[in-house]
Amino acid sequence: MKLSILYDKSWRISLVGLVCSLLLACQIQQQPLRVALSPWLGFEPIFLSKQLAYVGAEQYTVSELTTPSHVMHALKSGQVDGAFLSLTEVINLLAESVDLTIVAVVDRSVGGDALVSQADISQVSQLTGKRIGYESKSVASLVMDDWLNNEDVNADNFVLVEAKLDEQLALFRKGEISAVMTSGPIQSRLVDNLSANVLYQSGSQGEPYYRVMVVRTEVLHEKSRQLGQLLSNFFAAQSWLQEHSREGYKLIAKRNQLYSKEVRQAYSKIQMLNKQQSIALLSGEVMIGHAQQKAQRMAELELIHRSPDLRRNFTSEWLTEFSGV
Repeated sequence: MKLSILYDKSWRISLVGLVCSLLLACQIQQQPLRVALSPWLGFEPIFLSKQLAYVGAEQYTVSELTTPSHVMHALKSGQVDGAFLSLTEVINLLAESVDLTIVAVVDRSVGGDALVSQADISQVSQLTGKRIGYESKSVASLVMDDWLNNEDVNADNFVLVEAKLDEQLALFRKGEISAVMTSGPIQSRLVDNLSANVLYQSGSQGEPYYRVMVVRTEVLHEKSRQLGQLLSNFFAAQSWLQEHSREGYKLIAKRNQLYSKEVRQAYSKIQMLNKQQSIALLSGEVMIGHAQQKAQRMAELELIHRSPDLRRNFTSEWLTEFSGV
């Protein structure tokens, strides 16, 4: 009799545990996908999908943080499920053993990252001994190295200082830095509002800088439906922007407190990649090889402590399956 009672209790406990597990899994599947990003106009289609009230837009939330470093921290600490970042920034996280999967390649910078200087500085030689700001954990670190190699100048000729994206405008305006490696809306504000000079632009030597969407691997299956909806809406909004650029630029300009002209100029330096192009990049060996070379370069520059094996971190599965391709 005692064994029967114990067995009955054990069975009930197991049943309760199973029900709780199923309820928890159900709750996770119903929660929106939490995504973070920092200011970069190539990421704007995700905001457009909200502004245009696309079907299923409630299945994901988007948090705009002030710097790539803050986005990286949010992703690393599990505060968000996914993020839009540069490939360089993703490699930085992978080198720290953060388990991530790249599910889409969204754009390529063709001048969107640039070194800009104060109005009275028009030549690199005038920067000797001056303070140059950049965000060390962002894509700016490699663009800075490109510039140093391209100009054949020694980094010791300048004072390189940390200047996160949300600090750059104030530091520049106060004259605390003579130049800054920057991107996105900040670059537009410096050039158009403070008469800054562009001394160098990414892509000058053909070195591509990709921005991607990345998701914590542990939530890929738990929130697959939400991820599929986000990917579908992002590329649909991207396509809409290309077909309705005049209207789209106005929406983007208003959200970023820019002029439509500034938005148009900024997009001329960003090569947006559509769904098919993204799938092609993720499906072949070219992107993986490019990422491995970039990781090796980052390790040589001591930006990361090791070059991780990136082969399992790229997949076109989710974009192909949930985008109607």
